[in-house]
Amino acid sequence: MREIEIVAVPAGRVRVLPDDASPSPREQGGVGHLVLDVDRYDLPWEDHTGRLRQLCERGGWRLATRYLTVFCDAVVLPVWGYTYGELALRAGTRSGCFADPWDSEQAGLAYLLRNELAAACGGSYPGDDHAHARLRGEVETYDLWSRGQVVGYIAERWEPCPTGTSCTHTRCSGGDWTEIKSCWGVYGISEAITCGRTTLAEARAPR
Repeated sequence: MREIEIVAVPAGRVRVLPDDASPSPREQGGVGHLVLDVDRYDLPWEDHTGRLRQLCERGGWRLATRYLTVFCDAVVLPVWGYTYGELALRAGTRSGCFADPWDSEQAGLAYLLRNELAAACGGSYPGDDHAHARLRGEVETYDLWSRGQVVGYIAERWEPCPTGTSCTHTRCSGGDWTEIKSCWGVYGISEAITCGRTTLAEARAPR
């Protein structure tokens, strides 16, 4: 399997590889519901009401948002899509590339029911700010997965050849890389590099 990236760090190196076997995070469940519709893309439509498709046909995302807010006691965020080579998604404010007038548009909604979030938090509703953060996080996680940004990493340390400079081994390069730890199902290349760096630093630290 070919690496996406190999990063040298003080205690060794981190190899980042694609994780093609990672299931969709929507299969693992979540408090939020994603209701997304962009031409040519197979996206989640998690409508617990069964009415949102009809409402969108009548009044667009705005009418669906109003229905969820008024009749379902839901917290709702718009989800923006940016299509330039691939589809990227973001929930909440429309800014950066998601405000592009040609290549971006509203891709749908992310919502959660206040009673569902309260149940997930032990019976007490933590507030709308927490709900907004939860929805942004669920959309970000799905976006990373859909764009192939779920990866694995292998943290390796250089082990010099024990015979040193007098080595006569065939094609010996003075040592070899030894795996310290590998991990899969990491969301985001930068997160994988950070985790690998931490792993190597902890392995080097005295106990």
